[in-house]
Amino acid sequence: MRVPIVDCFGPQAAMQLRQACMDVGFFYLRGHGVPRQLQRDVYKQMAAFFALPIAEKRKAVADKNMRGWAPMYEETLDPAHQTKGDTKEAYHVCRESLPDEVHLPLHDTCNVFPDAAILPHFKTITTTYFDAMSHLGLHVARVMATAAGAPGAFDAPGMFDRPMTVLRMLHYNAEASNLANGVIACGAHSDFGLLTLLSTDTEPGLQIEGRDGHWVDVPYVQDAFIVNVGDLAERWTNGLFRSTRHRVVNSTGRERYSVPFFFEPNFHCNVTCLPSCVDAATPAKYPPISAGANLLNKYSEIHASYPSTAHEAMPASVQGGHHASWAST
Repeated sequence: MRVPIVDCFGPQAAMQLRQACMDVGFFYLRGHGVPRQLQRDVYKQMAAFFALPIAEKRKAVADKNMRGWAPMYEETLDPAHQTKGDTKEAYHVCRESLPDEVHLPLHDTCNVFPDAAILPHFKTITTTYFDAMSHLGLHVARVMATAAGAPGAFDAPGMFDRPMTVLRMLHYNAEASNLANGVIACGAHSDFGLLTLLSTDTEPGLQIEGRDGHWVDVPYVQDAFIVNVGDLAERWTNGLFRSTRHRVVNSTGRERYSVPFFFEPNFHCNVTCLPSCVDAATPAKYPPISAGANLLNKYSEIHASYPSTAHEAMPASVQGGHHASWAST
């Protein structure tokens, strides 16, 4: 299984993306326009933060919606096969909520940043990168709609004007993975949402699961993001696009850094199988659901403190005191 390359703004982008999403669920994205220097700056800032003493990092500890720092081993993405948490720590930045959104689950807190006296450029650089990736994510989502035979389907108001976007900066420690003993850098999982745009350093580790159950390495490619479609994309396209399981295995005994960016629809966006992906021979496999309910349902599968709900209107009980997480690579 080979991960193909897609030219983000090329004339064949939709056709290339369609084939990649049907066959593999992953592709390399080139021609994206995100400045290389900005990417370097993000890596410098995250490395500086993760190198801080734990006492200093605790000042930016993640809130209930996982905005801020999540310590090493905090997340266990494949509990059935892991004896301890993923050998990584994370820092999360989300889109800041508007005043009329703060009553919603996942929207009722603000971003947390390190002390500006210690890392004076962290907030500016990470939010600049966040904005660049938000624009790129919207473009890729629109190409995805065209690739699914539904051009313009993601352009309607209320779909992506308030997206549930999340930037994760990840630091994997040098502990070598031992699959037999349940120790892994990042447990096997599929991503919950629409699409993920991943930047990595040059260290190996990312693997995807083939249809035959074998794991395949996804090597670093310069000047390319690694993009994968998530469970929501598979649902939206009625199974046409493939949400592929993936993991990170540390086989080198060296540290690794990566920056996944999760691009999701608005919380209240109605996700119904696209008409172009439904016919008499292939009826809709999934009932309609809001994007927010989809994420909360997914969180409830890995976090007992999150109640699941299939309704767009969430009960007040889910608004407080619980931790969310995003899958990661």
